[in-house]
Amino acid sequence: MYESEFKQIIDASRNNSLTFFVGAGVSALSNAPTWNTLIESICKKMGQKIQKPYSSDDYLRIPQMFYYYINKSETTYYNFLEKHLITSSLLPNVVHRELLKLNPSSFVTTNFDELLEDAAIQYCQSFKSIACDSEVSGINGDRFILKVHGDIKHRNIVFKRRGLFKL
Repeated sequence: MYESEFKQIIDASRNNSLTFFVGAGVSALSNAPTWNTLIESICKKMGQKIQKPYSSDDYLRIPQMFYYYINKSETTYYNFLEKHLITSSLLPNVVHRELLKLNPSSFVTTNFDELLEDAAIQYCQSFKSIACDSEVSGINGDRFILKVHGDIKHRNIVFKRRGLFKL
């Protein structure tokens, strides 16, 4: 079962053409907050009732409401997100290690954290992190992590409705 898929992965690794798409589930294994956790924190901050389950529209609508709630203050917005997203207790997990063992040429991720970068350093691998439009031209070949939703360091994350439609 899956023999042909495994062979494709091994061949891509040997040919230096293996790219992994890494989503929130990998970071969640390191106890990074999930989108749902962030939405709940925003609701608490605004004094809103926490509801479950949230719709896919809620995941963009609620952060946008929060942005208006704080009078569109970028500083307050990113300080809130940094408080919830950046923590020294986040460490790379076994999935990071196993992905790196396959010698990928690149990663594409929607994650805001730096767990992939930290894992690469931990396992003596070097990847260029690309998290904003101006850095895309710096992709010269392989060994990069493309952060399609931006990151906290650049303060350009896609978390609210307006951020999504800027893309």
